[in-house]
Amino acid sequence: MKNAKELLVTKLDPKKWRDIPAGFRIYPLWEDPRTGASIALFHCPKGVGVPTRHVHASNQFMYCLKGEYEYLSTGLVLKPGSFYMNPKGHAHGPTLARKDSLLVEMYDGPHYYKRPSYHTDATVGSVAPKVKRRAGAKKSAGKAGTASAKGRAR
Repeated sequence: MKNAKELLVTKLDPKKWRDIPAGFRIYPLWEDPRTGASIALFHCPKGVGVPTRHVHASNQFMYCLKGEYEYLSTGLVLKPGSFYMNPKGHAHGPTLARKDSLLVEMYDGPHYYKRPSYHTDATVGSVAPKVKRRAGAKKSAGKAGTASAKGRAR
């Protein structure tokens, strides 16, 4: 990244937390506006979580600092010291915080193909740009973000 500068965050500004309508909140630490890659703190109070199954438009990485955060469809639980990687296009969720949870959440590109229902335009993070298909091109049934991939249960 040409002309990139170092960034040091030593104190969190309470005004920078983004309250998500589903009940959790996100604190953006860094984002690359060109690629949509980002790093944020993800705080989820006990009994709250991401309410729906969904996919991301890039790889998602999470590191648990405190609490217990469960992926309900698989029973996978993140606890302090746990690292989780969810590959681009892989359906996951819903989730639930068994205890008040704080995680570091990272994406290596845009967060979503389209804004999920539990976000607003102000809280969504980056959304992948729509790619124009050539006239007559067929949709790929297995491509993440298409209607067939969204409806597929795993």
